[in-house]
Amino acid sequence: MEETALQPNQTTITPQQPPVVPVPPKKPPFMPKKTLALITVLALITLGLVGLAVYSNAPQITKIPNITNPKATNSQAQTTLALSSGVEVNKENIQISTGSNKVTAVQLELSYDPKFLTNVDIAPGSFFNDPAVLLKKIDPETGTISLALGLGMGQKAISGTGTVAILTFTPVAGQSGETAVNFLPKTQVTAQGYAQSVLKSITGNTISLTSASATLSSPSAH
Repeated sequence: MEETALQPNQTTITPQQPPVVPVPPKKPPFMPKKTLALITVLALITLGLVGLAVYSNAPQITKIPNITNPKATNSQAQTTLALSSGVEVNKENIQISTGSNKVTAVQLELSYDPKFLTNVDIAPGSFFNDPAVLLKKIDPETGTISLALGLGMGQKAISGTGTVAILTFTPVAGQSGETAVNFLPKTQVTAQGYAQSVLKSITGNTISLTSASATLSSPSAH
């Protein structure tokens, strides 16, 4: 086979390969698929629970608004609170009468003189059946008592009369005469169908230290 001789001014052309473009590595997904699926499931469960709470017929216990005037501004306020002596010594019953109001919670704020009374305690009475205690605080230095309680889960609002709380104490040794236990203005009562307190009046009590008995004082309603 004869080789073809190159003619003058002819060059050999070598075909060039196309440039190689580097392929960037794939970025990992922002969030693993399993994690994303778990978050989605939890979100659906949360939405379901929120919906159940919204449409549930069970009464909800809400925080009692902090208003300084114990009297309700609505004309339907019929609930009264009063301290009265029990059969047992060194014990005061806090009586409630709701009238037509259907009570859901009660916030008791009381004052006493720590110079005359010690070992002061307060506990729920029989008005609420197994109540939820939202707040309990006794300050022996300032002589103040706070107790907030209301309906338990699934319970219905209550109307009628009864003992909402029981106050116990010990007279300070060496003291005699009388000392008062009064309601403070922040005492209030919430009821079904009303956004404000339905408390109409409050009545304190005077305790005789010598006989450990109490006589009802004049009404201390504000």
